Amino acid sequence: MTLLLKHAKKLPIINWNYTFFGAHLQTVDKGWDYPNERHAAFEMIYVLDGTERIEYESYSDSIKHGDFAIISPGIYHHVEATTKLTYFCFHFDLDEPTFEERLISNSKIIYHHDEKLTKIITAKMDKMINSIYQKEESEYQFDDKMEIQLILADIILELYRGITPPSHSESVSTMQIAKIMRVHIKKTLQHQLNQAIEDPSKIENIDIISNICRQLNFSVGYASRIFKSYYGSSPKSYISDIKQEIAQQLLLKPQFNINQISLTLGYKNPGNFSRQFKIWTGLSPKQFRMQKVSHFVDQKLFSENFNSFPKEKINDEKFKQDFWNRI
Repeated sequence: MTLLLKHAKKLPIINWNYTFFGAHLQTVDKGWDYPNERHAAFEMIYVLDGTERIEYESYSDSIKHGDFAIISPGIYHHVEATTKLTYFCFHFDLDEPTFEERLISNSKIIYHHDEKLTKIITAKMDKMINSIYQKEESEYQFDDKMEIQLILADIILELYRGITPPSHSESVSTMQIAKIMRVHIKKTLQHQLNQAIEDPSKIENIDIISNICRQLNFSVGYASRIFKSYYGSSPKSYISDIKQEIAQQLLLKPQFNINQISLTLGYKNPGNFSRQFKIWTGLSPKQFRMQKVSHFVDQKLFSENFNSFPKEKINDEKFKQDFWNRI
């Protein structure tokens, strides 16, 4: 196959997941406030009228008519209406490390109405807002959701293009250390996933935490304490959360057996992976695969798309049942 494609020009692997949720438009009176909290995803707040005060760690400022703010994942923040306020807010997450690194490492929080990037982004958010008046939440169909997703994709693209890449100076704040570690962890695990999809034989398992700490010239213990102070959990716990997400993704891909998934996630022994997966989900990998596949895709089609499934057995029901039991 390698020789057959020797002169081929290829597009990159795109293996992203992104989520859009919590979008709402609201008008509130002066004094309204939202308690101190943090989210697992990015939050964008766009003020259409009035003024909103935002407190973000030790930072405090106001968002006024035409401004928007970006809150990074895992960071505590508190907002309050200092006048009668109309605002639009939504959350999104994109597990693409290059984008996350640029957005998370960016120190800018509020984008004012007279900035070029703000005008581009708010024009796109206005399109989202227009759709709010057209239907109730339960009435949105596939094409409506696709339109919203296309607008979100435009916003993400413009943010990436409009935000200056982070400079890695020697003076790094504790918040930046935590953010850099978070991005590096996700980037490394995503790279391992892409390797597994393209060529499982090239999978490299490294000590992610030690590797980033060497780059930052900090001890593992010190950097881990900083990470936990900002995100509420240890780097190891965060790695475990990401591995759980990847494991669930791969279990729904018929070309991967459980041994390959174990190797991709750094488990040399599939039994150790199976035990860990049951801790995560309460199900064994096999049980999870059977349950999810029976809900989302045809079990027969799923089985027959395994690379190891002999096509001459495609009509052998007993063989297929035995094969399904083994996977």
